[in-house]
Amino acid sequence: MRLALLIISSFLLVACISTSPSVMSPDPFLLSPQFNSSNALASEDRWWLEFSDPKLNQLIQQGLNNNYSLKASFARLAQSQAQWDKAGSAKKPSAQLSTQKSRQWQDGLNQVSSISDNWQLGLTASYELDFWGRIDDLDEQALQQFNSTKAATYIQTNTVVSQVTLAWYGWVKEAKQLALLHSQQQRIDEGLKVIRGRYLRGKVQSSDVWQQEQLLEAIHSDIINSQTAEEVYRQQLALWLGQSQAMDATELSLAQYDLPKIDSAIEQVSSMALQQRPDVQQAYAQLLAAHAGLKIAQSNRYPRFTLTASYSGSAEKPSDILDSWLANIIAGIALPLIDGGNLRAEVRRTEAVVDENLANYQQTLLMAIQEVEQALLNERQQFSLHRSLQSQLDFAKKTQRYQSQRYQRGGDFLSLLTSQQEVLQLERRILAATFQQLQYRIQLLTRLSHGRFNAPNGKVSEVE
Repeated sequence: MRLALLIISSFLLVACISTSPSVMSPDPFLLSPQFNSSNALASEDRWWLEFSDPKLNQLIQQGLNNNYSLKASFARLAQSQAQWDKAGSAKKPSAQLSTQKSRQWQDGLNQVSSISDNWQLGLTASYELDFWGRIDDLDEQALQQFNSTKAATYIQTNTVVSQVTLAWYGWVKEAKQLALLHSQQQRIDEGLKVIRGRYLRGKVQSSDVWQQEQLLEAIHSDIINSQTAEEVYRQQLALWLGQSQAMDATELSLAQYDLPKIDSAIEQVSSMALQQRPDVQQAYAQLLAAHAGLKIAQSNRYPRFTLTASYSGSAEKPSDILDSWLANIIAGIALPLIDGGNLRAEVRRTEAVVDENLANYQQTLLMAIQEVEQALLNERQQFSLHRSLQSQLDFAKKTQRYQSQRYQRGGDFLSLLTSQQEVLQLERRILAATFQQLQYRIQLLTRLSHGRFNAPNGKVSEVE
């Protein structure tokens, strides 16, 4: 028993020795994204809270909990974490305990029949001395693959949050559009009654009535289109919430909800936000994993040192098995001699993989910069467009009032009809521009978001 304890102690001592020299160091990178959530900017943490919409907060939490694509992403993350744990297990000695019983029968004409039992008990331990850092690099590669999968999960989280927000406010926008169309329909219908009265008194032509009726029917057609768009947004919202049926519009009064008011455009963002983008972190993790793979391929060309020890005993009775032990310690070395250039080719292949992932990382970073710059530009232009449309509507309403008074004094109906159409179109364009402004803000916030929000069933704490 003392010998067994001595062998186990020697393995534990060897396992504590650090023997992983660096094979090569990577070229400098453009950025080194931080995977620590404490580096996230406060403005990108739950960015939807700036809209002050309790209903939106409820829907987003529901989407984070129930979206099936997000659940699948976290399942893949759990698989990747298990692979990382599996790779790290090679850093520790492995031990196996085995037991076996065999029975032998002997019978013959001139011999007495006999039965004998044999009991065996063995303990085997092995450990690879990681002189070249191969096992450490395998663990590092699995870690970076886990980080890449985690970043992909955050990308999916961002997608769920942004799509729920867009679908919800798209639904609200169409409700506002329907309310506006019904208001316009009522105004045009009241005008039609006035024109019909003037027609009955012989003051206007029948074509004036027909053109006003055509305008009224055009609004009815727009109402049908808006109702269809509202249903589409309801179905999209149900999809991202993980529901088989859309919410009943009759149970949710949209009159109490409005599109968030955005007072000013965002002029600039911090460079730290680019480092926190999950697509940038994913590309960087893939680059580090490729570099670890290169170091593994290089270390595979060097000898491997293993230490194996076994401790076994056998006896006819279990009670006697500890009286007879055989100890065995083996130190082994494996060195590749002739492989036809296979290992060198693998090194060249992994070098190309590193180059590929470095280029992908640089391209991802450039695209991230371009996307943020484009989002900032869209915000500024949309603010200018919204102000211009509001000014046009003010002038159009003045023109409509003037043409209405002129028509009552005998002016032509075509000028009044044109002014009416311009007011109707500008009112709808302003609503569409307001929603577009909100879409650009959501797009910008999503492209700056780190995506580290609540996971399905609270699993976020398990993967941080």
